[in-house]
Amino acid sequence: MIDEAFKGNHIYGSWTTHAYTNIIKSLHQSGLVGITKSNVRNRHKSLKNRWREIHDLLSGLSGFAWNPSSKIFDTEDEV
Repeated sequence: MIDEAFKGNHIYGSWTTHAYTNIIKSLHQSGLVGITKSNVRNRHKSLKNRWREIHDLLSGLSGFAWNPSSKIFDTEDEV
């Protein structure tokens, strides 16, 4: 999905048909042959909901921040 977003296939918050086709093709090439467009859409929706929950949980707390290099939440030592 990240590759497709960089290619410009995620427009105004929606994935293009071409993006879904490429994502599914990539998954099939990696051995996940039973994956469909519906599976990808549902998984994306699930991930967005989980991200929103974590964001809402930690956004009001000081000392918590997302570290893009380690790709985890970091805290200050005091926390």
